[in-house]
Amino acid sequence: MVQIALLLLPILVARDAPQFAASVEIASSGGLGRANRLVLGGNLVSYQEGGYGDTSPQSTNTGQGMWDPVAKAPVAGMVARAKAAGIKIARWPGGCAAHLYQWKRTIGPVGSRPNQRFGLPEFLTVCKAIGAQPLITLSDYAGTAQDAADFVEYLNSPADAAHPWAMRRAQDGHPKPVGAVWFEYGNESEHGPHKSNDDIGKVKPFTAAEYAAKFLEARARIRAVDPKVRLGAVISTGFPELDGWPSHVAKALGPNLDFAIHHSYIPGMWGARPELKTDSVFQHAWAAPDQIQRYYDKLNALLKSTTKRSSVPIAVTEFNGGFVQEEPVPYRHTLGNALLIAEMLRVFLEPKNNVAFANFWVFPNEYWGMVRGYSAPFVERPQFFPASLYASYLRDEILGVKVACPTYDVAGDSGMGIEPHRGLGAEFGFRGPAIPVEGSWTLMESTGMRHSQSGGTLEVEFDGSQDLNYFYARKTVPLVTKGTLRLTGWVRTEALTTTNGASFQIGDSRGWLATKSAMVTPSVVGTKPWTQVSVDYDPLPDTKELEVVARRLADAGVVSGKAWYRDVSIRPIRRASLAGVPLVSAFASRDKSGTSVFLVNKSLEAEAKVTVALGGKGGKAVLHLLSGPKAESTNETNPKAVRVTTQSLGKVGGKFLVRIPAHSMGVVVVSQG
Repeated sequence: MVQIALLLLPILVARDAPQFAASVEIASSGGLGRANRLVLGGNLVSYQEGGYGDTSPQSTNTGQGMWDPVAKAPVAGMVARAKAAGIKIARWPGGCAAHLYQWKRTIGPVGSRPNQRFGLPEFLTVCKAIGAQPLITLSDYAGTAQDAADFVEYLNSPADAAHPWAMRRAQDGHPKPVGAVWFEYGNESEHGPHKSNDDIGKVKPFTAAEYAAKFLEARARIRAVDPKVRLGAVISTGFPELDGWPSHVAKALGPNLDFAIHHSYIPGMWGARPELKTDSVFQHAWAAPDQIQRYYDKLNALLKSTTKRSSVPIAVTEFNGGFVQEEPVPYRHTLGNALLIAEMLRVFLEPKNNVAFANFWVFPNEYWGMVRGYSAPFVERPQFFPASLYASYLRDEILGVKVACPTYDVAGDSGMGIEPHRGLGAEFGFRGPAIPVEGSWTLMESTGMRHSQSGGTLEVEFDGSQDLNYFYARKTVPLVTKGTLRLTGWVRTEALTTTNGASFQIGDSRGWLATKSAMVTPSVVGTKPWTQVSVDYDPLPDTKELEVVARRLADAGVVSGKAWYRDVSIRPIRRASLAGVPLVSAFASRDKSGTSVFLVNKSLEAEAKVTVALGGKGGKAVLHLLSGPKAESTNETNPKAVRVTTQSLGKVGGKFLVRIPAHSMGVVVVSQG
């Protein structure tokens, strides 16, 4: 078992601090399944000159600090921390860089690739040093089926005259076959390649059918090289409805879908939200695990019904809190996000979710890294510690647990993708009559389209000259009620190209640039009859007027065809809600030597007095505690602000009391004998 360095300090909690009681009952028999340590994977990203993302030398030559190009060796400090974080599967090149990635430019003598000194051979060396198996992201937009087959030959075939690419591997310092099993076809392929290059020109996003066809061709080629290889397909990014891309791809692939790829980023704060208080951000974020669990329930059911198989593994090849902002602090590097990561790991470890492996985005440096530094001293950010605690204290058998504790409610935030959580939960309902959306559309002129209106219907014709961001028809409506609103409208299309079609947007009339407050309905593409679309929207507290916009979002390729928009309405709703968020969550595992109980206290200010019933004998107990001054605490300026401390609890019986401070994670390790 990997051990992490812990500070041997007493855990002090002010006796006058607010407290609440909770209980955790652990099943004495009937374990849920074996613990899967592959959920502790990581992304070791590699960018390429002329490609997408950070193409600086620190990326292309050092792998964001994993590789020393001068010593031609892995960086020892990073390797040690990757081992401590339990990384058993490492993803490469990972992320949107993979869309146009040309792996053959990353092999061969380093002198022939001076701007790519961290390439595939170096990644394999790092994997060996860490003790991790590789997960390979194949290029979907630039790569071909033969290119994928060559990749598998390079990695897995014997180095002989019949396998010239494997001979290249041997020349690169890896004479034995790697035996790579896990390959994924593309990364978030539904949203397009982000960027074109001189080699392949302008590329439009795939449709689900186009993606499935390319997947099947690649799978046939690579399995002809090595039938043991498993190829995963991009099924969902974030938490979209499953009746679109996810369903279409799963149906098209059927039994050929070796595993389904999901990326879990929640909550989604894709920019500054100054109107949100920090406490509210974390209370909403910590509500996310229940939504993730419900999504995996639905996703597993979809995969079973579409593939006609008893189960299809899910691979969460990217996960993190979706915090893309810097003020008031970078939430992605906070204790609050670390507790969210701990909760995600708890969900991934649930055997019924059928998660084959998961890869944190990302391990070293970059924007998201859990470890910072290109040389000593390295900084272990808060999100490093949940992984290291699970790596150190996760045992073989997962146990059932029952938790009794107070709950808290959140109103929900559509901008963050967090649904309401209240009481025992509630069904959807309407709160009042519709808000009229009357009058003519206000039209603005632009290139790339012609539009007109007649009898309440707006007609737009896109001329195929550009990737048009259409927002040139709008109506304004006074906001007369507080709370969540549902916009509903009707759209018809004729030969409308690209994956971003005709939709409606509802937002603050002060505009997106001023408020960053708007929501867009699903879009309609191709040739479709009148189709109803809708979206729910939470106005800002100071919103006085709403704006409804006929939309077509850009960044999906040149668009041509026609779209019609009509019959827009807005109605106040009572959104369906999940039950209130438990203040304490628990996970337990055991082996012959003892039991580990993982606890998270989601209260922002109160200590949890948790009574733990082991369901068996007690023993010598130690508490390892991840904590910090505040949920928003980071290690950016003070590397020890958020840390793990340890304290002996002495000999405990089959039932005992443990105190977990506010906004903290505790691991109670009870050793037998």
